Amino acid sequence: MTTKDFTNREPASQIDPLILRFLQKKYEKQNKKEEIPAVQGRQMGAYYAALLGVGAMLLVILLGILRGTDVDLILVTSSRTLLVFSVIGFIAGKIAEMCVRESAKSMIREMLRRSGQMQNEE
Repeated sequence: MTTKDFTNREPASQIDPLILRFLQKKYEKQNKKEEIPAVQGRQMGAYYAALLGVGAMLLVILLGILRGTDVDLILVTSSRTLLVFSVIGFIAGKIAEMCVRESAKSMIREMLRRSGQMQNEE
C-alpha cells in the first residue's frame, strides 16, 4: 500500500492531519526500507530469547567457576539453562510484542474516533 492508495480512499478533510502525516511517514519508510538490515524483520521474541538465554548461561558459567564445579557439569548445566531461558524469553517477548501492538492499535482507534467526533461537532 502506498501513500497514494491511502489518500485516494478517503478525503483528507475527514482524517486528522497529524494521523495522516504519521501514516504517510510510516508507508514512506516501508517503501524506502531505511531500516538497518540486521534489525529488519526481527521481533521482540527473538531479542528476549537471546537476552534471557545468554544471560542465564553466562550466570551459570560464572557461578560454576566461582564454586569450583567440574567443567563438564558447568557446560551441561549452562546448556540446559540456555535452552530453558531462551524458551521463556521467546514466550515473554511474544507476549510483550502483542501488548505493544494492541496498545498502538487502540491509540490509533481512539485518535480516529476523537477526530470523527470533532468533525461531527463542526
